[in-house]
Amino acid sequence: MHTFSHMNFLSHFYFERKINDPQRTLGVVLPDLLRNMDREIRIFPEKNVKKYLEDDKVAQIFKGWTRHIATDKFFHNNIFFIEKTQQLKAYLSPVVINTPIRASFLSHIALELLLDRLLLKNSWLHEDDFYQQLADVDKLSLETFLRISGIANPSYFLAYFSSFIADRYLGSYRNMAQLSHALNQVCKKFWSSGLNDEKKLQLTAALTDYEEELAQNFKVIFNETADYLQKNYP
Repeated sequence: MHTFSHMNFLSHFYFERKINDPQRTLGVVLPDLLRNMDREIRIFPEKNVKKYLEDDKVAQIFKGWTRHIATDKFFHNNIFFIEKTQQLKAYLSPVVINTPIRASFLSHIALELLLDRLLLKNSWLHEDDFYQQLADVDKLSLETFLRISGIANPSYFLAYFSSFIADRYLGSYRNMAQLSHALNQVCKKFWSSGLNDEKKLQLTAALTDYEEELAQNFKVIFNETADYLQKNYP
């Protein structure tokens, strides 16, 4: 079983869910999928736009990619993100005390995962729709996109992508203990020890407490981001 660390895949999908275009859906999660597979991979399609527009399906992956970059930039500079990560940090600091894990890092990732979880809990989307769109992606277009981007051997990513779809682990975020587990896996990529079992229980409790607060007004960030994308990246 792979454990995929992730940066709010479902939140990115939320803004594309009604378009029903597998290539575009792939594009909006591709930056994080590539980073999860290999943190060393750095590609910048936005620096060579023309190459990506020669084929319609590749162009849709590119469109998704640019919307991902725009969404992240808007989200991470938004007052909502800045305030909520500060609040969450106060809940998580006692959990990571006496560990090498930085509370600021953990609160950033935890906020993103909690937003995905709230989308599921409130039935704003369903992970099955997300995985179905990814399963319908035209693999040749994906391979072409990767090759244009300078990835000489796309087969590694294609294998990773297949296992990501097969795992379907995002639905497990309905269980807060699973979300804690996913967070701990992210931490282990940076600090090999991660959290012990007792700390993981504390993390689950802290996230459960904070989620009550976040649930009151999490919708505002999705509405603001949707408006921003509509105006700037239609």
